[in-house]
Amino acid sequence: MTRRCPALLIAALVTALAACATAPAQPADTSGKLTTSMEGQAAPDGTPIRCRAVEQIGSRFTQKECKSEKAWEQFDKIMAENAKEQTDKFQRVGSGPATNAGE
Repeated sequence: MTRRCPALLIAALVTALAACATAPAQPADTSGKLTTSMEGQAAPDGTPIRCRAVEQIGSRFTQKECKSEKAWEQFDKIMAENAKEQTDKFQRVGSGPATNAGE
């Protein structure tokens, strides 16, 4: 039994040294992903990074999204176009002679 203890000790030391010798894990590739810690810095397109709390469908919690100013302008433009399109669609379907709304 006394011979097993040194063998176990050596095995444990070898395992510990092997763990120390391995290369440290590289951080995950976040190319294109902007984080809140980057707020105020310059984005790749040269505009500053801004973060907003964005509502998520199906959740009462907001999620913080960070984008460049140029990307937020495009986002706002697309959202405004979608809202206008949906409003126009609703008004066309819910009114007019096809629905007999005037009778």
